[in-house]
Amino acid sequence: MTECAAEQPLPTKLADTERPARRGRLTLALVASGMFMAVLDTTIVNVALPAMHASLGASVGGLAWIVDAYTLSFAALILAGGVASDRFGAKAVYLWGLALFVAASAACGLAPNVGALVVARFVQGSGAALFLPASLAIVRSTFDDPVERGRAIAAWAGIASIAAAIGPVLGGLLVQGFGWRSAFLINVPTGLVAFAGAWAVVRHTTRSVGRHFDWGGQLASIVALGALCYAAIELPSRGIAAREVWGAALLAVLAVLTLVAVERRAHHPMVPVEWFSNRMFVTMNAMGTLVYVGYFGLLFELSLYLHGEFGFNARQIGLTLLPLAGSLSLGNVLVGKLHGRFAATQFMTTGLVLAAVAVPAMAMSLEWRAPWVVTYAAMVMFGGGTALSVPPMISTVLEQVPGELAGVASGLLNALRQAGGLVGVAIAGAATILAPHVSTALWWVAAMGLVTYASAAGLAACAAVVAVRLRR
Repeated sequence: MTECAAEQPLPTKLADTERPARRGRLTLALVASGMFMAVLDTTIVNVALPAMHASLGASVGGLAWIVDAYTLSFAALILAGGVASDRFGAKAVYLWGLALFVAASAACGLAPNVGALVVARFVQGSGAALFLPASLAIVRSTFDDPVERGRAIAAWAGIASIAAAIGPVLGGLLVQGFGWRSAFLINVPTGLVAFAGAWAVVRHTTRSVGRHFDWGGQLASIVALGALCYAAIELPSRGIAAREVWGAALLAVLAVLTLVAVERRAHHPMVPVEWFSNRMFVTMNAMGTLVYVGYFGLLFELSLYLHGEFGFNARQIGLTLLPLAGSLSLGNVLVGKLHGRFAATQFMTTGLVLAAVAVPAMAMSLEWRAPWVVTYAAMVMFGGGTALSVPPMISTVLEQVPGELAGVASGLLNALRQAGGLVGVAIAGAATILAPHVSTALWWVAAMGLVTYASAAGLAACAAVVAVRLRR
């Protein structure tokens, strides 16, 4: 009896150890579900564009605004979302952002016209900008052991790549079966479950009362991105002589100059100004921006091209784009397996060269009606090449800054990448409007993609030279 009594505390200790582990896994699943929706909405809408055009009578410029409104607010506010997460607590900001995202998703699904849909998309992106950085902060604070934390962050990033991969397919199935509104309304039940679970399970995080909002820098960045987006999207329909276009372009330049001046004098700038004297840091961020210009511009154009030239419906578009999106996801896994065997710049240069070669190959195979296996091979080359370049790019950026400011550096990289996606969609929309035929527009965007990825590969090569000199 005495021996049995002495052994009884062991199961209790095991249970005490297992409970935090289960809570950590559940927390990761809950916050990752919110991040999954945020990433999904950057790709799922593309396959719904033809249906929106038919249902709402949206022009190509209107379709570009529907895509870019989300990206614009997401890119402009993600740094503020990171600061808010530190200042007010990650759990609180995550819940507020998720609630805003779910409400805006419902508004998107019920939008009666293009204008209402664009406004709702802007609010939806604002909600995502709040809860996305907060979700990563929750993951980092939940796992105390560095090894477990590293695995959790890797899982968090992996789920993001899965969301990007299945977005076109899921969007195609939803739009074809239930209409384009279902692509937004699917977020409502999913978001409510994630909200309730996070409310009950996620523990509160500490606040950093020393962090302050840089209101001047935030406002200047929003104006710069908004004006640039307006000029790029409205140029084809209004003409190069339009006062509105020139006014928006001038406003964007002035806002950028104001942003630089404000950040140089701010006591608490959004991003430490001295980072921009680091050539590697600037090169990697420029490369990330360029990659997103090409990727999202091509994705936007391919969705319209497959509908206009081949008559594909939403489901067929999503399935056709699966090799591109799937190779992007698998490429991230491959980089993880090969991490440490090759230098980051070797990954980046190789991947970007592959993607640059794949862009014209994809355009030619579609234009000349080559067997689909040829097109799929080009898509795999494009997605895989892009994937090879992105994880090393992110890790290189984070290596250039102090560990305690990794969140700010990550936020800046994400903001610039989203801004690149915004510009890419705007250029693709302009190409479609200005070209007499959609097929001609595809060649135009293929040329844009080739220049984009060739430029990024050149930057990767320059970064390799810089890295060698820094080692010396």
